[in-house]
Amino acid sequence: IFISFFFKKPKPKKKVTVARGASGARFRRPGELAAEDEDEEIILDGYENESDENDDDEDDTAVEEVAEAAAEEEDDDDGQGVHNERVCRTLKDKAIIMMEAKGVFIDHDEEKMALQIFPRMAGLARRVHDNTTLKERFVSLVKKNDDLQGTQRTLTRRVPTRWNSDFNCLNSHFHFRDVVEALTSTSSLGLRAYHLSDDQWLMAEDVCEVLLLFDTVTRVFSMKEVPLIVDVVPTLEDLREGLIAARDDTINDVSNIVKIACQASILLVDKYSTFADNCDIYLIAIAMCPDRKLKWFKDHGRTPRQIKEIEKLIIEKWTEVYSPDEDEE
Repeated sequence: IFISFFFKKPKPKKKVTVARGASGARFRRPGELAAEDEDEEIILDGYENESDENDDDEDDTAVEEVAEAAAEEEDDDDGQGVHNERVCRTLKDKAIIMMEAKGVFIDHDEEKMALQIFPRMAGLARRVHDNTTLKERFVSLVKKNDDLQGTQRTLTRRVPTRWNSDFNCLNSHFHFRDVVEALTSTSSLGLRAYHLSDDQWLMAEDVCEVLLLFDTVTRVFSMKEVPLIVDVVPTLEDLREGLIAARDDTINDVSNIVKIACQASILLVDKYSTFADNCDIYLIAIAMCPDRKLKWFKDHGRTPRQIKEIEKLIIEKWTEVYSPDEDEE
């Protein structure tokens, strides 16, 4: 959902039904919102308030290319992409309203600038990979740049179906920033549509910092070894706390759209946390973990009453499973 703030989405072409989410969790943190508006909703073709203000801009070639590619992928996903997009839009709208109440707004210029970042980076990576002339020019510039460190020698392509692909694509652009700017500023190469302004590079830095949070989480859950149940809720908690820190950052000049995207992501984490809290085994696993126990819940914002209820739950479950039968007695 975070990354959806930086891509122009195509209008959906399918009708799907979004099922109601789970009921409220028993052990939600004070102030945490439940996902409660995902009632049965029929998704019709297109969105009522879809804006086409950017469609006629000359420099939005890359944006349109990525939107069209997303539409083609959506045609083959049996409605899953439309479902995900609707959930994202619902939480995005909530996040925007919540942040507006705090005086944080997205103006048209900032939104337009944000929507161009990833399409331009992804488009340039694709052009460099697919065009022999551009590839040779890129390699030549890399060889001439003595400041480049490491073994990477090409831009990372964005693959929408691959975890952390957006982060890797963005990160590689920062690695080759001097080369990228040299390519996109050379008029004879026809890559002006993929040029990023200084403000866009600054915004991209903010985005990269947040995506690093997701990169850490997805690396944990994509390992060959299945993550222990005891790590699920704490991992979501760490992600949530990192997103809150990014949203409320007062030291760095974080762009408003990044802050609002963080808020939308927090709402989605809360949604998944609700599902986890409704499954006793996650709570029991944390409480029984030697280095966590009930103290973990106290350290992460649960009230004394909630902790007492968790303790009661554990005792009841232990008694149910391990107490001797009357016949044995």
